[in-house]
Formats: sequence, C-alpha cells, structure tokens
Amino acid sequence: MTPTLVIPEWPAWLHARRYRAEIEDARVAVSDRRTATAKNFDAVWFPWNGMSWTTDAPAIATLHDASLYALPAADADVAARERKPFEAAAAGARRILTDSAFSKSELEKHLRIAPERIAVVPLGVSTPSPRSTAPARFEGLTRYLLFVGEPENRKGLDTFADAVALLAPSLREGLGIVLAGKGTEAQSTAEFDVPLRRLGHVDDRRLAGLYAGATAFVYPSRYEGFGLPVLEAMSHGTPVIASDFPAIAEAGGDAALYFPVGDAARLAALIGSVLGDASVGVLLKGRSLLRASAMTWDKTAALTLSEIVSAIAQNT
Repeated sequence: MTPTLVIPEWPAWLHARRYRAEIEDARVAVSDRRTATAKNFDAVWFPWNGMSWTTDAPAIATLHDASLYALPAADADVAARERKPFEAAAAGARRILTDSAFSKSELEKHLRIAPERIAVVPLGVSTPSPRSTAPARFEGLTRYLLFVGEPENRKGLDTFADAVALLAPSLREGLGIVLAGKGTEAQSTAEFDVPLRRLGHVDDRRLAGLYAGATAFVYPSRYEGFGLPVLEAMSHGTPVIASDFPAIAEAGGDAALYFPVGDAARLAALIGSVLGDASVGVLLKGRSLLRASAMTWDKTAALTLSEIVSAIAQNT
C-alpha cells in the first residue's frame, strides 16, 4: 500500500514541495482531490474532524470528539458550519476513528452513528530525549504549576484559580502559575493569587521545556475528547493532576492524580500533596514515564493503518 498526500490545491505539483517540507518527507507522493477516486485509491483517510469533501473511494474519517454537539455554541451559524464535515462523515464514511471510548459514546449519541462503524484509536506521544530538553525557568519563581490549552470556559481555569487560593501560605511561597496555549496571553477568566505567567502560543521546543520544568501539570477541564496534554506532560516525567472526566482518565490511566470535575478543594489537596511531599512527585514521575512509553505515535499509526485496511476489506 503506497500512501499519497491529497491536497486541495491544483495543480498538485506546484504546491507539493511546500507540503513535503511541512511533513519532512521529500519522498511522499502528492496529489489533488480530483484524482482521489476509487479507480486511483483503495481508500481515502480524512485525519481531522470529518470529511470536508467527497470521494467515491472508500472513506475513513477521524472525529476527535463531539464537543460541537455536547457543549453550548457561542455562535449558532459558526457551529452549523463547523458541524458539516462531521455530518458528512457520519453519512458517508465507511469507518469513523475517534480518540477514546468516551468520544465513541458521544458520537453514537449526537450523530446517531452505529457503534460498529466507530473504532477507538487513542492518540500518542513521542518520547523526548532528556538531554535535548532544558527545563524552563522563570525569574522570581522557585517552582511552577503548568496549564496547557486554550482558555475556554470548559478548561476549568476558574477551578484551578480557586484551588490555588486554598493552598496554605507556606506552599504558595515561590510558587507561580504558567499558562501556555493560544489565547492565554490575554487570559482573564480566572485570577490567581500567586505570580502568573501568560505565554500564549509556544513552539514545540518551548513547550517541551515548560513540561520538563514544571513541578506539576494541572488539567482541570470539564470536557475533553481525550486530553493529549496529559500524555505530553507524562512523556517528560511531569506529575499530572487532572479532573476525572472520563476521556481524560482514559488518556492518563493510573499515572495521574484525579479530582472530581469542578472540585477546587480536592484539587487544592492534590496540589498540596505534590508540593509538600517530594516522594509523591517521584512516584508520579515513574508512573508517568511508563504510561507515556505505552502510548506512542507509532502505536497510534499502527492502529490507524489497521482500521484503514479493515475498512478497505469491508464488503469486498
């Protein structure tokens, strides 16, 4: 089976060099959508939240979660437009791939997709080289708690701020909060009573340093389809404290400390246990590295390919 990258631009050869550079593979074949037919391809995989165009080749589509349906929409017109690729996949894809058993159940419920059409393919991480990652440091802070993500209401930053306010003064000494992710540079939905660093979007190298330098990674989200930052933090051996939302627990397994969604007091207690007892951090580091080593991109790729091959064989 020879893979081909299908792009929207035509002619494909004019844009191929840019795409090959982006994926760091000068050998990959590049084609345009008009050639993506059953005559030319055994299957077409749509890797990002649905089918944005149609093909008569067997289609496999990844839908990462059902948040567009499960959560209130700020703008109904925007939501309707963003849902179209999901609905096209639900109607026309031979196989749907999703990140977690929780997301599978949500897609079944909101898009009425038969469960046998949906396969769970968890996301993964790359294992970083310890020598290649310099832990981040911040002037005036001796340690920090890290959050990574966009500061949407569902991300639970208000719960995080309330929990920090409950920490004993001795634990807050020298402690800071670091927020990384698009929009965090202007984040104002929650106020922390310890020093706050709002970094906004950071590149992969900077992000790796943030994970490596954090005393703990805190993920207080109220809704996720998986929770990839949890695994990213674990790949650096960073202790993880997360809400017990089902999809997040699927990502973190037994390697994280969990608190009930929205429970600031319990989150504060778990943060306090990591800050106040070095042995807790050591235990979590070992579990984190073990969990990350079992959840790799290679495994994700192998499962994805297996499902694509299975979909091709279906009804043939």
